[in-house]
Amino acid sequence: MSKLVGHIKQLWRYPVKSMGGETLEQAYIAPYGLQADRGWILRDETAGELTVVRKTPKLLHYQARYADKVEGDNIPAVIITLPDGSEVRSDDPNASMKVSDVIGKPLTLWPLQPKSNRSHYRLAGMNGAKAMKRQFASKELPDLSSISWKLLMELSLYVTPLGRYYDCYPLHILTDNSLESMRNIEPEGDFCVERFRPNLFIESLDKETPFDEFQWVDGTLQIGDTVIKCESRTVRCSMPAQPQANLSKDSKVVRALNAHTNRHLGINASVIKTGNVRVGDEVYWTPAKPSRLRSTFKPLAGKVKNTLLHNTLKAIDKVSGN
Repeated sequence: MSKLVGHIKQLWRYPVKSMGGETLEQAYIAPYGLQADRGWILRDETAGELTVVRKTPKLLHYQARYADKVEGDNIPAVIITLPDGSEVRSDDPNASMKVSDVIGKPLTLWPLQPKSNRSHYRLAGMNGAKAMKRQFASKELPDLSSISWKLLMELSLYVTPLGRYYDCYPLHILTDNSLESMRNIEPEGDFCVERFRPNLFIESLDKETPFDEFQWVDGTLQIGDTVIKCESRTVRCSMPAQPQANLSKDSKVVRALNAHTNRHLGINASVIKTGNVRVGDEVYWTPAKPSRLRSTFKPLAGKVKNTLLHNTLKAIDKVSGN
């Protein structure tokens, strides 16, 4: 049975991966996620691979918006606001040079490439346990049981999933209740929505249950005609602590997540049925069909899976000589 759990408070789209995004009043949820989300990315020509904020944190000081209306799968030119307030369009022949000059290393702008262009997405070297620890700025590997085995193996070879520029899943969902829960845990932490870069930011009706979206995992969300599958909790890297436009560095954010939520906040989602969503739309949750077997063995299965994933990443290091 469906239950009204909240309303769409904000919709976010990020035209260039790892740069600041733009809020929308309405958006189309396509099979691959929010339409035109992460339509562009930067390639580090020195490293020989696509770059993200974990490797080029200065990107968070840039803002990006589309120059034209997004229609279908078309990816329009993007307008990038540099830290000094000046702007450059992606169709400017000198755009890559202007961005590179501020960052301090040679970068090139790339629109979304097809899945078949594997070399475009390929990492310069395989990612194993050591790379994952650097990504999470941690001496220990985080709990990775929320990530599918297939996806983790893909991300050991490629910067992002083939054919897309998002990190893991098509959509990221966060509730205001979860941010308020973290503020109660760590009052000195700056738990603003911009640090966590959701696509759908939901105003919760349930103010009593901390981290209410965690309970939505395995179920579905319906927003108008759109149906979304709640796949897993979102494991957080060190990115939320990084400084960005109008936000200073705040290590307390990640330390609090590490201590109280096992580095998780928000949920990952995929698309079951496409459709339009708008700010103010009601959000209905339908839980997965109850299963005594699942509720009994899921915690154990998660621990076993996490151990196997950790061992696989360590094996990748040995094979690749890292």
